[in-house]
Amino acid sequence: MNKMISSLMIVLSLSIITQACSMSHDTDNITVYNPWIRLAPPNAPALGAFMEIHNNSNHDIKLLSANASGYKRLELHKTEYKNGMMKMIKQDFMPILAHNKLVLKPGSWHIMMINPELVPSEEEDVIIELVFSNDLSKTLHAKVSKDNMMNHHEY
Repeated sequence: MNKMISSLMIVLSLSIITQACSMSHDTDNITVYNPWIRLAPPNAPALGAFMEIHNNSNHDIKLLSANASGYKRLELHKTEYKNGMMKMIKQDFMPILAHNKLVLKPGSWHIMMINPELVPSEEEDVIIELVFSNDLSKTLHAKVSKDNMMNHHEY
C-alpha cells in the first residue's frame, strides 16, 4: 500500500512540475495584425509583404523565416540608408522584444517575396507561413493592395 501511495505521489509531483513548466513556456503569445502585400505589375520579380507582429510573451523572440507557395523564396529584409542610398539588406532574422511589436512597413522591415510564379492581383489573398524562434509558426492570409488599407486582420 505504501509503495502504491509513493508511486502515486511521484506521478502527481511530476504532473505538477510538467504543468508548471508548460505554463512558464510561452506557447502562442504572438499575434499578427493586418498582413498585406503591395500590389505589383504582372512582370514584377519581387513583392513586399508587411504586417505588425506583437510579442506578448515574457521572452524576446525572432522571426526566423517566411514561406509561401508559388515563390522561389521569401527573404527577411530591412531597408537602410547607407552611403547616400536606400538599400534593402537581407537579414538572418527579425528581433521582436518581449511585450513589444515589430512593424513591417515600406521603407523599413519587410518580407521580400522573390520570383513569383504568377504575380497576385489586387484583393487576392496569399497564404504566408511565419516561423519563429520559440518553435511556433503562424499561417496567415495577406491581402494584395495598392496601399495598406488597414483591414485589421488578426492571426
